Amino acid sequence: MIQTLRISDALRCILLNAPRGPNLACPREGPPGVRYPRNTHLWKESLAQSRTRVTVVWWDGLTLGGLASARIRSGPRVWEVDRFYLAGLAGQDSGPRSQPDGWTDSWVNLLERLAQAAGERGAERVFLRLAGDHPGIPVVRRAGFFPYFKETLLEGAGVEPFQGSQTSDSTGPDVRLPEDDFALFQLYSAATPLPVREALGLTFDQWQDAQDPHSRRRRQWTVSHNGRITGWLGLYSHHQEAEGEVLVHPAHPETLPALLALALTQPGRHRWLVPDYQPQVAAELERRGFQPTAEYTMLVTTVAAPVLQPGMAPMEA
Repeated sequence: MIQTLRISDALRCILLNAPRGPNLACPREGPPGVRYPRNTHLWKESLAQSRTRVTVVWWDGLTLGGLASARIRSGPRVWEVDRFYLAGLAGQDSGPRSQPDGWTDSWVNLLERLAQAAGERGAERVFLRLAGDHPGIPVVRRAGFFPYFKETLLEGAGVEPFQGSQTSDSTGPDVRLPEDDFALFQLYSAATPLPVREALGLTFDQWQDAQDPHSRRRRQWTVSHNGRITGWLGLYSHHQEAEGEVLVHPAHPETLPALLALALTQPGRHRWLVPDYQPQVAAELERRGFQPTAEYTMLVTTVAAPVLQPGMAPMEA
């Protein structure tokens, strides 16, 4: 039985101590294999019925066969699966070692139901990040999620002195301002391949909604050239660690070393999740002593937008 999370489901999870396996989803802010939060969180979510989260469960009798939960990113058009559990799948420590007949089909239906529920709340895209070689990827693909790019997690440490911009024609780094939003969207459009933008968002509104939920809490800087933003740096610090992200215009590669030098003035351990379409970022970090520690695959599914008024429906240009 596949259904959205109810109070009775949360109570059964508490009584059965389920799910007991690791979280297969790998959101940016958490390392892979993190165990689920306490089941009391599921209980609270079942009571709150928030419009910004949806959770779907599948029971095979008294066994929790699967659970998938998605949350809104920065806006209603884009959601992300941040909790994903499949009982008995290779690499998990609960459930049977081999799946009974029909379990794979039920897992596919579970994810399809999750995407549908997110679509009913306004989602146009649903993201899911998995470990790069995870055995669950075929199941996810059958449910309509398509792998658009891979990511490498590089880890290292600051500190190094900041020397400032390396080009006389550039200005900054300057602190990002609210009015920089559209200029940053233009930078994203120039620095990101079209197939990836088709997945992450082609329009300004889609790009805004696709930002990570914690993006508002990070420090951000920009570099400009002749009045146009050509580089961006985001740095999010927590628990003595810093998570970095950078975008550089392909016509201004000299901006990258200056932005990374600024980022690495932050002491402590650094974690940079670098997509495969930014090989220059990975190479520059490795030159500074960073080491690759994990690989991920970003999968995305598109959701049919609900028609809000007869005769009218949203569509992309």
